[in-house]
Amino acid sequence: MLSKRVLRLALTAATPASIFALSVVALTLPSQPVHAGAPICSSPAADSDNDGWGWENSQSCVVSVTDTTATSATTTNSGEPVCASGASDSDNDGWGWENNRSCRVVTSSSVTVSPVTAAAAGSGTPVCQSSASDTDNDGWGFESGRSCIVTASSGSAESSTSVATPGVAPPPVAAANGGYSNGNPICLTDTSDAGNNGFGYENDRTCVVVSGVTATRNQPLVNQRSCIPWLEIGYGNYRLQNNTWNSSAVYSDDWSQCIELTGGPGNYVAKWDYNWLQRNEGNDFAVKSYPQVYYGRKTRYNLSGTVAETGLPVRTDAMPQFWVDYDYSETGTVERNVALESFFHTSCDAEEYNKQYEMMVWVGVPTIRTPGSLATTVTLSGKEWDVYVNPSLGWAYVAFVAKQPHNSGRLNWNEFVYWSRDVGPSFGVPSMARNTCMGAIELGTETFWGTGTFTLNRFNVNRGG
Repeated sequence: MLSKRVLRLALTAATPASIFALSVVALTLPSQPVHAGAPICSSPAADSDNDGWGWENSQSCVVSVTDTTATSATTTNSGEPVCASGASDSDNDGWGWENNRSCRVVTSSSVTVSPVTAAAAGSGTPVCQSSASDTDNDGWGFESGRSCIVTASSGSAESSTSVATPGVAPPPVAAANGGYSNGNPICLTDTSDAGNNGFGYENDRTCVVVSGVTATRNQPLVNQRSCIPWLEIGYGNYRLQNNTWNSSAVYSDDWSQCIELTGGPGNYVAKWDYNWLQRNEGNDFAVKSYPQVYYGRKTRYNLSGTVAETGLPVRTDAMPQFWVDYDYSETGTVERNVALESFFHTSCDAEEYNKQYEMMVWVGVPTIRTPGSLATTVTLSGKEWDVYVNPSLGWAYVAFVAKQPHNSGRLNWNEFVYWSRDVGPSFGVPSMARNTCMGAIELGTETFWGTGTFTLNRFNVNRGG
């Protein structure tokens, strides 16, 4: 269908320190610059002639020389992890990016980081998290500042250019600085503190969560309009996300998209406004964005509440009853849909890389765009829907498009899931395994072009009767 996540290389939010092992050792290294494009040697011993170049994993590597005096510390006094390699600080501002979070370049940076806890049998080399890091298909990848081996356990990253690109996660939450504490900016919202360790990631650097200053999902940001891409505002068991995944499909930088949360407890209202220009000012067949509110888990770092709080992720053969109530209003001249959706994963550790099935429900319909090929027409939740499939996407996809668009309603979400899984295959809909896990329920707008506003007056996901 029409995609909505980042096509550029995007990283997930900060990774808990317990997942990755950081080893810092003392090194005396030659004065040789790091060359762009070459992997960093995992050990200076690979440089037998002390010329700054080594040989590991059947390829040349460069010995990093940013720091030469090491200690045994793995974090700074203020709590940030120490960079394993100074080469991760590409703009020389003292901050690097390793293991999916910011790190601080200090005089203790070395080069030994494993991107995963497992090593390839007999080699001691870490297993790649994603086979996408093996760009030349030689069985070797490069992740977290060192070489890794692609095995059957390495996750795959799809490169398809539609709806969501499995394997490519949204970038860390971006937000505005809210002051400073112990040298770190204070997080504007704790949404980016996915590991609940007191540190988030905003404005391309680590921030610290401060009680009473940082907004939380129980005390969210209200009446603050933000135009920062990928900013998330958490409230209750929901998150409002300024998803601008495909802004590159516009031919200029004159576009805008902003989000805001208004109202109060029990009556929050999510809003967004956007200007994706005119159809001739970009690829008018391409979706530009998907601002949305989601309930559940998109990745381990993008989740609106715990499994106990939301009931998600959950296997489709053990689902409680989910009802979705919604009401929206909008203005403007725009080619867009209003779409609810769920992604289904191969395990209940829902991540981008293990998505295998996408189900969409278009309650607001574009004038000239469809999500694929018409398969049949069905009646679900008391309304008629045209059912579309799109085999060209490279992963399983089904979309229910309202015969009569409507801006409010109550959907029996299980009916759509069970029809897709149990009935749809007889009409050419891709098969869904019974043990597939549903990660989240989302509502947003996919915009092709145009200017307008969208107000989500109500979006409630309820379990039970």
